[in-house]
Amino acid sequence: MKKRILFVASEFASGMIPYAAKILLTLANDNNFDVYAIILNSGRKSFKNLLDSFDENHLISIEYPRNKMLKLIYKFYPYPVIKALNKFNKQNNPDVIHLLTGDFTLAPYFLLNKIRSRQFYYTVHDLHPHEVKSTNLFNKILHKYVAWGYKLLRDNIYNLTTSSRTQFNELIRLYPNKHIAFTHFPSLLTDKIQSGKTQVVELLNEDNYILFFGTVDEYKGVDLLIKAYVNSSQFKHVKLVIAGKGLSYENLICGNSNIIRINRFIEDSEVKDLFTKASFVVYPYRSATMSGVLSVAYYFKKRVLLSSIPFFMDNGTKISFFFESMNVSDLQAKMETLVIQNEDKNNADGCYESIYSDEVLILDYINLYK
Repeated sequence: MKKRILFVASEFASGMIPYAAKILLTLANDNNFDVYAIILNSGRKSFKNLLDSFDENHLISIEYPRNKMLKLIYKFYPYPVIKALNKFNKQNNPDVIHLLTGDFTLAPYFLLNKIRSRQFYYTVHDLHPHEVKSTNLFNKILHKYVAWGYKLLRDNIYNLTTSSRTQFNELIRLYPNKHIAFTHFPSLLTDKIQSGKTQVVELLNEDNYILFFGTVDEYKGVDLLIKAYVNSSQFKHVKLVIAGKGLSYENLICGNSNIIRINRFIEDSEVKDLFTKASFVVYPYRSATMSGVLSVAYYFKKRVLLSSIPFFMDNGTKISFFFESMNVSDLQAKMETLVIQNEDKNNADGCYESIYSDEVLILDYINLYK
């Protein structure tokens, strides 16, 4: 008999949208599950384009308000999401209600209603908050509120899952009397990424560059990458491309024409062009609990230079290379080695499939909901 699952995806951060959409679509296409979802969209940050093939009758779509005051209220009590959750639960009695995207805004709802039902499942994304660089008082307060919300939800929900082996082991130690399960991180590939034909206009005449791709935040260590690149005399004929919206690091780039900073949202249709023309990819993260960035690099069979943090170490393959985390000199040396080495595409065969297949993901969730 199919498990009736209600997923809640109320966090529309750039990485959360493809993460949740992939899980929803994969499980919805499997005979073991009857999948429903409550999703929250905000302008261009929308699940809709990725869920075109999802059964509309199984999708409850809510728009995030544009009014600043209503936005603030949503952070503490997203009434339309809560109303939809309660209504669906009452009318359909799902076997599982799974908070999939962190969903910190639901923490006050759990606190006020003293919810302890084992019907709820919760995906733990960041057991320990990422580093944040901000002088804005509101952003600092919001960061602490998000961390509080995450903790309250994992403290109050009996069924927990994570895609980090390190977090999985720590959760078992923290919550010995709870049901804790490991589920693989889904691939962030979309149909538009796989078949993309749009060229990145900033890179029309560029190829064989070193690539960083993703939202540029403090914890991702892009400043370390820039320092390692600038410090070397070996990269005169190899450019560095930093593609993704976020911190600009103009003070470190200092007008260096060999560093191409594409500070905007990269469309899915552009990703294929971006990766295909790269020599190799670098992810110099200071920390990462769960991330899908490796799936894209592995799919396009690109060598990846990674910091030696646990999540990356757990998901290494034949085309993964590691430097000592936070060590700029080691990062520089490993980059210089990869520039010299010839790339063997055949060595990448099977790397993507070994971690990111649909079959692996489906089996994980069958075991999670047993």
